[in-house]
Amino acid sequence: MATWTGAETKALRQAMRLSVRNFAAHLGVDARAVTKWESRGATITLLLETQAIMDTALSQVSDEVQARFTDILNASTSKQAEPGEAPDGASQQIPALVGDATAPSVEDIDSLTTEILYSHTSDEAIEQLARATVSLAESHTQVPARRVLKQVFQLHRHARSLIGGKQRLSQQRELFRIESDLLAHVCLLLDDLKRNQLAQRYGRAALLFAHEAGSSQAIARSALAKTFRWAERLDESADIARLGYECSPMAPIRIQLASQEANAAALLGDVSRAREALNRADAAAEQVLADSGLSAWSFPTGRQAIFALSVAMHTGDADGALRAAARADDGWTSGEPVVPANWAQIRVGAGIARLAQGALDGAIEQVRPVFSLAPDLRVSTVTAYMDRLDQQLCQPQLKGSKAAAELRTDIRDFNASALLDDQSTGAR
Repeated sequence: MATWTGAETKALRQAMRLSVRNFAAHLGVDARAVTKWESRGATITLLLETQAIMDTALSQVSDEVQARFTDILNASTSKQAEPGEAPDGASQQIPALVGDATAPSVEDIDSLTTEILYSHTSDEAIEQLARATVSLAESHTQVPARRVLKQVFQLHRHARSLIGGKQRLSQQRELFRIESDLLAHVCLLLDDLKRNQLAQRYGRAALLFAHEAGSSQAIARSALAKTFRWAERLDESADIARLGYECSPMAPIRIQLASQEANAAALLGDVSRAREALNRADAAAEQVLADSGLSAWSFPTGRQAIFALSVAMHTGDADGALRAAARADDGWTSGEPVVPANWAQIRVGAGIARLAQGALDGAIEQVRPVFSLAPDLRVSTVTAYMDRLDQQLCQPQLKGSKAAAELRTDIRDFNASALLDDQSTGAR
């Protein structure tokens, strides 16, 4: 397009057959911005940066969608008839319904309209639930997992109570979408709390609700990919991440899914698939607009670096692992928000890489700050990295090393006090 206005934006969304919310997520913009563009139509010209995003979105759709886009634009132009003049064919179409026994009566139309509009649930209540769901996802990286889980379960119960009432179809689909996000978040949190089997149940339920809502399944598939990874079902983890990537909007979750596939593939020993998936993650990162970096579904530089570090470690590339750690540090130095668990993984991962290079003192220097991490922030991903370091410290050449023995003791104490069992999470 030479110029993108609100009219072309709406035409592309309709051609892609996406809701405003899903279209906005695909572009990586706020849904309110899309609504504003469409409401003003051809009277608003998008900013140059946004036009570039639209150019990219149009170039990535299939030929079929591009053809629909053109048809919609042409139809919109042809409908601009002279004042008082009916569009072509209208004079033949309307009289054909008069007296037609199959045509609905006025009473039928009124009844149908009432049925569509009637609801026990207000749009405002659903919007508040949606905002609260996003807010809890934003707190995921900064608040202990048990505390977030309790709040997510409260929202989940509220969502279930709304779903149990009568809603319009559009409201029901939005509630199902919200419920899918909540269930996926529960799945993620239960994984952090080492309740893998229960996490899988919630992840599968999240996928089902996303399907019923007709919304993106990317978040649910990402949560399940992590669950399968911790259950050592690596083939399934890689495959479900790839499926999620293919249906993902152009949003941070797309980078995460490609990275999850790369990590699982590296653990399987499939180096070529791991590197190819990482290349796709890097390509997506160049196109996706940055968000707060704090959400459970964000994927800032620090998290990208964790997966790159993990792939490097599992492919025997200690130098690559240290480059990934330096990339994370650079992001945090430049002002990217520090997620405690991500920071801890980077430090321990860098320690493992330094140990692989034969530098025990360098490994200790990297890991030592992590021991101050609060016990309720020592989620499963962090303790798993510590376990891996502990295994590396068992190497024959380190036998008899006092420093190695002391580090192993500190690791065992660190993991032993992590996430002490608490049955008050509300999970069931």
